[in-house]
Amino acid sequence: MEEFHTIFVISCIAVLAPLLNRIPVFARAPIVAIELLLGMLVGPSGAGLVSADGALDFLREFGLVYLFFQAGFEFNQKEISGKPLRLGLYAWLASASLSFVISGLLYLVGLVEAPLLVALILPTTAFGILIPMLRQAGRLEDEFGRYVLGVAAVSELGPLILASIVLAGHNHHLHQTLLSAAFIAMGLAIIFFLKSARSERLAENIVQWLGDSELLPIRVSLVVLLGFVSFADRLGMELVVGSYMAGMAIAVLVRGTRAEILKERLTAIGSGFLIPLFFIESGAAFDFPALVASPASVARFVVFCAAFLLIRAAPLNLFRGTLAEREMSALGLLSSTTLSLVVALTYLGVSRGQMTPETASALVGAAMVSVTAFPTMAFLLLGTHQPSRLENGVSFVALAVADWFSLQASSALAKLPPRWLDELHVFERRIRDLFSRSAK
Repeated sequence: MEEFHTIFVISCIAVLAPLLNRIPVFARAPIVAIELLLGMLVGPSGAGLVSADGALDFLREFGLVYLFFQAGFEFNQKEISGKPLRLGLYAWLASASLSFVISGLLYLVGLVEAPLLVALILPTTAFGILIPMLRQAGRLEDEFGRYVLGVAAVSELGPLILASIVLAGHNHHLHQTLLSAAFIAMGLAIIFFLKSARSERLAENIVQWLGDSELLPIRVSLVVLLGFVSFADRLGMELVVGSYMAGMAIAVLVRGTRAEILKERLTAIGSGFLIPLFFIESGAAFDFPALVASPASVARFVVFCAAFLLIRAAPLNLFRGTLAEREMSALGLLSSTTLSLVVALTYLGVSRGQMTPETASALVGAAMVSVTAFPTMAFLLLGTHQPSRLENGVSFVALAVADWFSLQASSALAKLPPRWLDELHVFERRIRDLFSRSAK
């Protein structure tokens, strides 16, 4: 069968990607970027060895679901609660507001056809990709790392919640909003229940069952995943929302206990096969000729590259006095790093007919630039060596943009009636409480 040949090629790439990642020239690039690039080389736009259809298309979608299931494991309230999460929320709201303005302008000049979806994609951050990067750099558990995680967590969870509403059919947005709220309430109730069910005895049983040939805890975890995903699908939610909440539920049950080894076993399933399959297949589906087919396509790509960075530089002043200036610039670069959600949401947008392949290719191409170039520049800024002219230039531009947007925001807020400001503060507290409850 042709599918077995394609899976064999994908498996070879999945082995080759981490080997390439050990070569110094590729060491700073995240492995998912290498997988995407190799997928492009063997896809229809390259050697033509890999295509997506039938069973492989379903496996690709299941890999997407598992990617966000695994990302849900990493949402740890203890690491990002309090001020990092609060400032992360403010930063994302500011970036999202600017993103709507930029997307609207691009829609008016005819460069995009789905401004709401593009506005949702631009302020996303690759939470799951940044964690291993920060860990490798030794900055995961320090103050800077916690602020990066605060921004990244909100910038991944926020778009996930809004994705179903934005992708809802015409004139069904209010209905989908109510269904989404019902699903989130149900998911939080289950998470709270599982948190109360934690015990040392249960943890010991999970560890014991993992030693049996049946591997019952893994089977139960997959049932939880598929249950959340199935129910999300029934309510019209995006599958990735259900899988993310399922990952949070499993993490809440085992985090900080001996049973935390269950997360390692589940991660092995995803990182060993399903998630590489998704990124390699996504790379194969990437239409590079469409990216350079016309001046408009090239313009989209350039604008999206700039937009990913611009909208993240705007709210950097929120961190002034909390982080050093060089750390603020590095935070802007790292929070501009995005890929997983861009690939996922563009895939969903194209499959729903709400986004053209040309726009999707430009967004994914720009995200690949962000995930390879921005972290490299960020960690150079954080280094102890004397900064180069390039690094000084990056820091100067980022802080200049942040200062300008801070001045404009302050002027706009000063003109608002006091009653509006009170309502904004109430709204802010409600949003903060929502994220705080979902993190517990």
